[in-house]
Amino acid sequence: MKRGVLTFVVMFVLAVSGIATAGVLNGAKDDKAEENEQDAGVHGGPIERFHMAGSCDLTGVSLLPGNWTHGDYVSAVAANGNAAQIRAAAHSACGKPMVAAGHGGGPPEHALEHMAAGKTHTGDKAEDEGWGTSGS
Repeated sequence: MKRGVLTFVVMFVLAVSGIATAGVLNGAKDDKAEENEQDAGVHGGPIERFHMAGSCDLTGVSLLPGNWTHGDYVSAVAANGNAAQIRAAAHSACGKPMVAAGHGGGPPEHALEHMAAGKTHTGDKAEDEGWGTSGS
């Protein structure tokens, strides 16, 4: 009887500590997601996008949210347009980052800061810190 109670108590403590650990780990992931949302600012992020009203006239761009993206533009055209308009919207620069649309002077400021710090686009390691040695 004592052995059964002891086993139950040990299992209960392990279960509770496992749930607590999962909650802490999940909370850390949520904090990271919140940081990314705050860094992004508005819909479409901090990146300057191509929003020229004369060029992006297949739909009412004034109804699109915040810093709307190319996907937002194509989806809005697809909701009301025909196949030719959808194709034209998909091939347009509307909503694309200015750099991708060929209208920007280079990468966005935050990318330049990362490049100046020697960081790669895949993480916080400097570019000269290799993942391993090459060769034999």
